[in-house]
Amino acid sequence: MRPSLSARLLSLTLVTLTALPLVPAYQCAFTVSDIPYDINPLSGVREVSKETPTPPTTSEAVVKMELCGSEGLGKEDGVADEDQCPPNTRVCLQLLNHKPSSSDPDRITAVIPIWPADAPDGDVFTTPMGKKGEEGLKIYVQGSEYAGVPQHLNLTLLCDRNANAANPTLVSYTSGLLSLEWATPNACPRSSDDLPPGSPPPENGGTSGSGGGGLGFFGFLKFLFWLIVIGLIAYFAIGIFYNHQQYSARGWDLIPHRDFWREVPTLMSDLTNHLIAGFRGGSAGRGGYSSLG
Repeated sequence: MRPSLSARLLSLTLVTLTALPLVPAYQCAFTVSDIPYDINPLSGVREVSKETPTPPTTSEAVVKMELCGSEGLGKEDGVADEDQCPPNTRVCLQLLNHKPSSSDPDRITAVIPIWPADAPDGDVFTTPMGKKGEEGLKIYVQGSEYAGVPQHLNLTLLCDRNANAANPTLVSYTSGLLSLEWATPNACPRSSDDLPPGSPPPENGGTSGSGGGGLGFFGFLKFLFWLIVIGLIAYFAIGIFYNHQQYSARGWDLIPHRDFWREVPTLMSDLTNHLIAGFRGGSAGRGGYSSLG
């Protein structure tokens, strides 16, 4: 027994969904505006803190970062689960309150994930600094929400070939925006002499302001195309199934809004004729009919 038309369309929808390209993960070797960078040496867990006097206590912000690890920060030993940074987080902010005279002198008041490791590449923006990137690189991340406040990261990597700082500097955290600064030789553009023999070039990240893995404008068009295709397939599959179940329709009667789709060729022809006539300075009638009078 052959499967029904509706069953075949539903199967096609599932196959197309599984074939839809996944959003690529952030890469630490990339090219922006034809400038190659490789910040893989900055991988590994980095930690920086900043204290602020808030009498009678002291407030401390602690940032933990793993830029290039595929799974982000791991679980810390000896730390309660509720005080841990969420799994698969690249950048995490912990807010602490210190009061030596209190029964709980070092209390964690908030654990805020800033940059999830599985964030879409389109939420990560890389921008060279300087005409040829000689000043370094900016990484801006649109993160997830915490307590209803969208989180963002502004990481400034300064190209300094003499710097040896093992960790970044915490500049500020205000209204959900975490600003970090890090002077490092690894923020300098890579020349062909820096690449090992036989190594592939860094992944092209597109123009300034595109994500590290490089979706860019054409990636958005590709995503939009697939979204329209999936929407049309789902529309026809659900419409055919509904017409078959509700009205016991057969053949062309299964097509949802059949009359509209039968008119589409005529509508497209009219539109084409109208556009052509507009370019020629005339006017087009519907379906080739001439006006009366």
